[in-house]
Amino acid sequence: MFDAAETSEDAMAVFFSSERTFPEWLRKRLSFIARKLGLRGKLLLALLPPIVAVMLVTGYASYRVSDEFIDIALGRTVRQNTLAVAHETEQYLDGCRRDLLFLAGGAPDAASLADAFARLLASGGTPYLELCFLPASGGQPVVLVRQGREVREIAPEDYPRISPNPFAELDRMGTLQPGQVFPSDVLEVSYPMPTPDSANRFVTANVIRFYTRYAGNGAIPPGILYLSVEASTLRNLLSWYNSNKSPLWAFPRSDELRFSYFLNSDGWILFQSEDFADPGAPLTTYHAREGYDGSLGKPGHQAAFRPNEKHATYWAAVADLAKGSNGLQKVEEERTSDSGVGFHYFSYAPVLFRTAPGQPPSVYGGVVFVDRSQLPIVAGYKNMDVLLFVTIGAITLISLLVFWFGRILTRPIRELAAKMNDLDSLEDMEEINLPYSGYDITALQGSINNIIRRVKEQVVEIQAKDEAILNVNRRERANLDREREILVEAELSRIPEIVGIGTAVANLKVNILKAAQVDVDVLITGETGTGKQLVAEAIHAHSSRSERPFISINCGALDENLLLDALFGHVKGAFSEAKEDRNGAFVEADGGILFLDEIQSASPKVQQSLLRALASRKIKPLGSDREVNVDVRILAATNVDIPSLIEERTFREDLYYRLKVVSINTPALRENRENIPLLCVYYLQQAVTLAGREHLELSKGALVKLTSYDWPGNVRELVNCITRAAVMAETDVIQAEEIRLENELYAWPAEPRPETAPEPVAAHRDHPAAEIAEPHARGDHEPGLNARQKEAWDVIRKKGTVTRKEYQELVGGDLPTRTAIYDLQDFVKRGLLVKTGKGPSTRYELP
Repeated sequence: MFDAAETSEDAMAVFFSSERTFPEWLRKRLSFIARKLGLRGKLLLALLPPIVAVMLVTGYASYRVSDEFIDIALGRTVRQNTLAVAHETEQYLDGCRRDLLFLAGGAPDAASLADAFARLLASGGTPYLELCFLPASGGQPVVLVRQGREVREIAPEDYPRISPNPFAELDRMGTLQPGQVFPSDVLEVSYPMPTPDSANRFVTANVIRFYTRYAGNGAIPPGILYLSVEASTLRNLLSWYNSNKSPLWAFPRSDELRFSYFLNSDGWILFQSEDFADPGAPLTTYHAREGYDGSLGKPGHQAAFRPNEKHATYWAAVADLAKGSNGLQKVEEERTSDSGVGFHYFSYAPVLFRTAPGQPPSVYGGVVFVDRSQLPIVAGYKNMDVLLFVTIGAITLISLLVFWFGRILTRPIRELAAKMNDLDSLEDMEEINLPYSGYDITALQGSINNIIRRVKEQVVEIQAKDEAILNVNRRERANLDREREILVEAELSRIPEIVGIGTAVANLKVNILKAAQVDVDVLITGETGTGKQLVAEAIHAHSSRSERPFISINCGALDENLLLDALFGHVKGAFSEAKEDRNGAFVEADGGILFLDEIQSASPKVQQSLLRALASRKIKPLGSDREVNVDVRILAATNVDIPSLIEERTFREDLYYRLKVVSINTPALRENRENIPLLCVYYLQQAVTLAGREHLELSKGALVKLTSYDWPGNVRELVNCITRAAVMAETDVIQAEEIRLENELYAWPAEPRPETAPEPVAAHRDHPAAEIAEPHARGDHEPGLNARQKEAWDVIRKKGTVTRKEYQELVGGDLPTRTAIYDLQDFVKRGLLVKTGKGPSTRYELP
């Protein structure tokens, strides 16, 4: 060690004495310091300056990188907000288009329009201001204006007092085609609204009108139909997204000025966002025109503003919007504000409007979002503070380490490092014992071993704490506020009884509405428990037969004769117990809908009778020679693949195509797992009422368990599981262990077998003794049978045969058909039973 120190000291003396490296006075000073300092001091003197320089360069580089990425993140947030506002505005305008086309589909007389307009307003949708029909020639004009919640019709003698004159809109007749809708710019309209106290009272508002052409129906001539909405409602959309009530509000923001404004395709700024708490504020543009020179006010809209052509950033954005493009600009502030913000984000996105279905959208206007933020400045200050503390800490730590390890020999350090490198994981660390003596190496080795012991103890403690934290987290209430909001919105939809989100559910609702619009037979397919009954009821509720009867028959719950009687009825004396006439389901559902569930269970005779009834829409009750005409729409449901039954010749192909005029498939729950939390909230609300509980919620662990399960019984199984958990829950939060799934309900512990016991000879089917031992031993001791199978096996073994319906009765009678078939097929797979027959005559017998 002494030789190494002398060698290092001589090398540093030579370095500091070099004339080419330092000036004379500095060289002499450093040489003096080098002779006086020891090895630790020389290491400090050699290492600290470059380390400090590296820290400063690294800190500056990290500051620049973080500043760049903060700008990127802020820019993305601004662009996202702008695109969201533009999308929301497009949806709002498209809703106005659909409402106008809906109104154009009816009669344009005063009574019909007033009734439709009043119902449209009462539905809680868009608060339209005016609805007008202007015939091109002849006919009676209709001018309707909303006043509060009432719809008033302007008298013909007051038409000249309307500003602007509505008959000027007839000039649009040459540019409009039926089915097309064109929006106007912001207009200022004024209507006479006399009251008993003021005969000259007028109502003035800034509106956007939507025009369409009425083609006429013979009695009423062609004309223009337009519907208007106040421009302040669009302005309030901008205000909503710029407030803390915004759906994109993710974190508190500082008080710098942020606002949005709307401009048309000609570059006129029409209005800006205001305080969301004041939805009735007038349209203004004072924030939007700050820093711009231009023209204020245009005909019909005095608050509109159009900047001069010299404002290149603004007009470049207008040009991009005209092309349907969005963009983001980082604009330097001409006058730095008191907050120190030197720039702002200028983001814009086009607002598109589709004039007719199937046509490409055109640019109606654009949304601009101006955002100022102090975040880069604050982050810069914090970065500088962190750099200062890290540099000071690094200097202090390096000084201590150099002072502490300066006298340690190189070889023990390398071996110590090698020992440390051999440690693969924290759990496998072992204490180090090197064959070296001396105070320094012994102290260092003891310190490292002490660290190893503490790390191992802390690893165990951390693992225990992590497990405890995970268990506590799983028992906390799951946050299902979003699902509750979706359920509230679903109650306002056209088919509230179909609960769910996503493409599959949306397509199902669309198919239901399409099927409801046509008066043809429908085949509903899907697994058990997927809501085929709900789909049938929804089709009935939205069809033209909604006021007529809805009769439901379960074909799988009745035998052949009872099903024929239930469907077609009988006359008095048709059989010994027929004491009086009885109308069947076809007669009961006359004029309405007849729902045939589990249609695949119908026998060939029933299928033949159904085919005849569907073909002629006539039925003949049992025991009667007279045919009865019926006007019935058939909805049939099945949970099996009927084409496979057709191949097995257990279902008639011609009946299948009679039923399958329109086909709707109900998706399985495992294919729409995103709906499981939503359905849990929906059915938990029902289960709480049923169980007489209050404020019952799901824990995070319970929700994970529910969403991870495949749900072979689909929604019906989920409802039963939620109801059972609500009844059995000990607290107001349902825990994971209180969610009993199907495989847990019927779990049966395997019987332990002694390790020394020899394997039974009868376990081998090829052994001669298997024929004798199999009926009893294989059934009583077969591992893996569930509780239902074990309970029914003794009866099945004595009878020698069983059907699916008999098996359901053996285990309680309320077992789902799908589960019963699964159990019987499991018996077949284990070799305990053999399947014979097909279709309704299927049986399971002992081999």
